[in-house]
Amino acid sequence: MTTQITLIRHAAIATEFDGHYIGRSDVPLSADGRQQAERLVRHLSRPGFPAIDALWCSPAQRARQTAEPLIRQSLRPVTIDERLQEINFGDWEGLDFAQILHNDPQRVNQWAAFTDDFCFPAGESLKQFRHRLDAVVESILAEQAGHLVIVSHGGVLRGLICQLLGWSLKDHLKFTIERGGYATLYLDGCHAVLTGLYNHGV
Repeated sequence: MTTQITLIRHAAIATEFDGHYIGRSDVPLSADGRQQAERLVRHLSRPGFPAIDALWCSPAQRARQTAEPLIRQSLRPVTIDERLQEINFGDWEGLDFAQILHNDPQRVNQWAAFTDDFCFPAGESLKQFRHRLDAVVESILAEQAGHLVIVSHGGVLRGLICQLLGWSLKDHLKFTIERGGYATLYLDGCHAVLTGLYNHGV
């Protein structure tokens, strides 16, 4: 049974995407992001940190590039899991919040209510996203590795933390995982404890 989970958000992408909704757009890491990915290996190899037993990754290029140094260091194969993709923002993809608010203020208000029936225009509904997270959590609870590492995206990882801790999905707005940052959780049966959130110095 898995006892530790490390949730890694992909490293930095080009600054031109900062503040924009990048979900299914398949953008690569920036040069800074590649350096971040290498530093992550050193962070996760420090004394007292458990060796990686299993590694799961989103199919997005930026996630796979973040995972590459971990794969080399751990000598573990990676499992690419479509369920770990970021939420599909549909027509909002690539826009910043000001543009979205200007173009679609009514739907922004509906989004703020965060009900399951909200759907990003031509994208994914929150109900679909929640079901996807539920399926990932079931797989985590069934995983036999002692230390499971997951490389994914901000929305997915914050959602997984909420699900594992038994919080409302709305609580994902109360904390963040920066690009290249990670969170650690201890899992005892179906009960999880958040043991660390590392956003700086990685």
